[in-house]
Amino acid sequence: MVTACIAGAAVLGTGGVLLAQGVDHPADADALSRSIMTDSATVERGDLSGTSTKQGKLHGTPGATVPGGPEGTLTSIPSVGDVIKPRDVLYRVDNTPVVYCSGVLPQWRPFEQGMDDGPDVQQLEENLFAWGYLDEVATRHFDWHTRVAIEKWQKDTGQKVTGTIEQGRIWFGLGDQVVSDRKLSVGNTVSPGAPVYDTQGTTKVVTVDLPVGSPLLRIGGKVAVVLPTGPRVAGKVEALGDPVTDEEGATTTPVTIGSLDSSKIGDLDRVDVTVDFVSETRKDVLSVPVTALGAASDGGFVVEVIGTAGATKSVPVTVGLFAGDRVEVTGGALKAGDKVVVPA
Repeated sequence: MVTACIAGAAVLGTGGVLLAQGVDHPADADALSRSIMTDSATVERGDLSGTSTKQGKLHGTPGATVPGGPEGTLTSIPSVGDVIKPRDVLYRVDNTPVVYCSGVLPQWRPFEQGMDDGPDVQQLEENLFAWGYLDEVATRHFDWHTRVAIEKWQKDTGQKVTGTIEQGRIWFGLGDQVVSDRKLSVGNTVSPGAPVYDTQGTTKVVTVDLPVGSPLLRIGGKVAVVLPTGPRVAGKVEALGDPVTDEEGATTTPVTIGSLDSSKIGDLDRVDVTVDFVSETRKDVLSVPVTALGAASDGGFVVEVIGTAGATKSVPVTVGLFAGDRVEVTGGALKAGDKVVVPA
C-alpha cells in the first residue's frame, strides 16, 4: 500500500515531500506516509497582503542646530543622547546658562524695557507665563511686568539679575530634542551663530530610498519595519521627499515612515532596518502555506486535503497572490478550516 502511494506521487516544493494525485488513499497507508514525512496546515480565510522588502535607516526626526550665543568659553554642554526640553539649559558660556525656550521665532534683538512691540516679545512672555514668572497674559508689549518676570527667572537660575535678556542668551525651538552631534567641547570658544551641537527629534522614523515611479510611493501606504533586535513594528508612509540623483545617475525618492510604536523601538537609533511595504492586498480570500502546493499533471497546482477519516484527496486549485509563506488559492472543493498536507 505504501509502495502504491509513492509510485503515484508528485514531489512537493523543495522539501522532497511525496504527495499522491488524483485518487483517494486508504487512511492507514496515508497516515503512515504523513507520519514519516509530512504535517498538516489549515486553510484560512481572511485578508492577504503581498509585500516588497527594502532596506532603510531608523533615526530620530529632523531637529535643529543649536547656535552659539554670547561669545566666551564653553563651560558646560550636554552629552550625545541627552534629551533637552523647553526651560532646560542648552549649554553654559563663562558658566552662565543659555536657555531653551519654546517658540518658532528666533531671537533677533535683546529683550529690554522700551523696546518696540512685537511677536517675539509675546513669544518670550508666553514662556515666562508658562514657567510661573509672569502674572498676566502674554502680550506683544514689554512692560514692567515683563521686567519683573525676567528678574525672578534670572534669580532662580543663578544669572545676574538685570531684568533684560541679551541677544543669544536664550534660544527658541519646538518640542523635546535629542543631542545628536556635538560641534564643540568644554573649553572651546563659543562664537555668536556658530554651531554648538545638532539635535534630532525624540520621535523615531525610518527613511527608505525608492526608485522614482515606484508604485510603493504613496502617502499612507502600510509597512512593517523589522528591527535588528527582532520585533516587527507597524508603520505607514508619512512623507515623500524630492527626487535625488546619485553619482551613478540613479534617481530615487526619499520616503519617511512614521507612526511607529516607540515601546518596541526603545533606545534604538541610527540603525539599519528591513522594511516590508504592502504592495497589494486581497480581501476575504482563502490561503494556504506555499509548501502545501503540489504539481498537477496539467501543469497547474493541487493541494492534498486530509479527510475526517485520515485519507487524503487531491484538490485542484488556482493560485493568486503570494504573501510571505502563504498563497491565495481558489478551488470549488476547498473551504476555510480544511486541513492540507505540508512538509513536516
